[in-house]
Amino acid sequence: MNEVGTLKKGIDILWLIIEKGSLSVLEVMEILSLNRSTTYRLVNTLEQNNLIEKNSDNTYSVSGQLIQSLQDNNFNFDLDSSILRASDEFRALTGETIFIGVLSGDHVIATHIIPGRYATRTHYEKGDKLPASQSALGKCILAFQPLSIQDQYKAQLSDEADSFFTELERIKASGYSVDNEETEPGVRCIAAPIWRGGRVAAAVAISGPSVRVSEEKDEENSEIVRRFSQQISDSLNN
Repeated sequence: MNEVGTLKKGIDILWLIIEKGSLSVLEVMEILSLNRSTTYRLVNTLEQNNLIEKNSDNTYSVSGQLIQSLQDNNFNFDLDSSILRASDEFRALTGETIFIGVLSGDHVIATHIIPGRYATRTHYEKGDKLPASQSALGKCILAFQPLSIQDQYKAQLSDEADSFFTELERIKASGYSVDNEETEPGVRCIAAPIWRGGRVAAAVAISGPSVRVSEEKDEENSEIVRRFSQQISDSLNN
C-alpha cells in the first residue's frame, strides 16, 4: 500500500469515527471493507497520535485532545460567539457556573466553563471529561441520539440499563436533564440540548451546590436553561 493510499484510509477511519461517535475495530473493518491487519495498524496510529482514544467498552472515539485543539482554534460549532451573546443574561438569572459539553465516546468533554458569581465553584476545568451516563450534559445529548448510539451504553449500565433508558425518554419529552449528585456529591446540574443542523450537537448546563440548585427549583431552573440553549441554537442556525 502506497503512502497516499495509507493516509487516505487513515483519514477515512477518523471521519467515520467522528460521524458515528464511537466504533469498535471490527465495525470499522466491516463498514470500510478493510482487512484486519490494516485496520488495527491504522487505528493504532491514530491512537498514538492522540486523534482517537479507546473507551472502556473497547470502542474508539475522537480524543479529548483533538476536540480541545479544535476548541482552541475556534472550530467548535461557532459556539464561542453564540455563548457570548447570551451568557451574561443567563448567568445573571442563576448566578451558577455554566457548562457546555460535547459527546466523545462514553464521556462528555467540557468545552466551555463560565464561572458563576458565587464563591463556591466547580473544580472541573475546560477540557475535562465527565461520564456521559451520569452527567446532566451527557444524558441530555444521549437522549436525542439514535438508538444505535444509546444501545452502546447497555453493557456498561448492566442492571441499571432499563431505568437509564426510561430517563432518556423523559429527558427527550421534557427537553432537559438533571444530574442529581450523580457526578459529584453535593452538586446538582440541569442541562438542555444545543441544536445545530437538525441534530443535538452539544448541551448547556448550570451547576451548583444542591442547596441552591435544589429539586424544588428544577422547574424554574430548567426553564432558564432551555431558554439559554434555544438562544444558542438559534444563533448557530442563523
